[in-house]
Amino acid sequence: MFTLATAEGRIAEIVRTRLVPVLIPAAAKFEALREWMFRTVSQVTINYRQSSLSVGSVGELHGGDRLPWLRLEDNDNYRSLAATCWQAHIYGVASPELTAWCQAHGLPLDVFAWRPSFEEAGFSQNALYLLRPDTYIALADKSASVEALSRYFADRGLRL
Repeated sequence: MFTLATAEGRIAEIVRTRLVPVLIPAAAKFEALREWMFRTVSQVTINYRQSSLSVGSVGELHGGDRLPWLRLEDNDNYRSLAATCWQAHIYGVASPELTAWCQAHGLPLDVFAWRPSFEEAGFSQNALYLLRPDTYIALADKSASVEALSRYFADRGLRL
């Protein structure tokens, strides 16, 4: 049925203009089908855990996973993702050494004051999540150490 949506011809036109407008709203009444349609269209289940750019796991989150969205008091944790660049997130407290390293290397660092709801989303308190320019997690590191961060870039021959 999905290939008929882009196909040419009389049958494809009937499917697009007559069948789909009737079938999709009827099918959307079923919660399981709505969830499947959302996951298919939004691609939230895609991950790149097997990529050479994906390293580590902390809590439920792995390098290669899509960064979970969190609602904050007046914003969300996706605000900084408008910039397509490498960046780091800490959910809790960042060490002064990590903050200094990020500043010295021009790596944007966002620190979000810890809340218990963050753990429900899969985050670990004070862990480092290095984000690739495509907003997927590149490195998940419990220690949030400068060594782990600098080793990540050095091992891959990447420069900021």
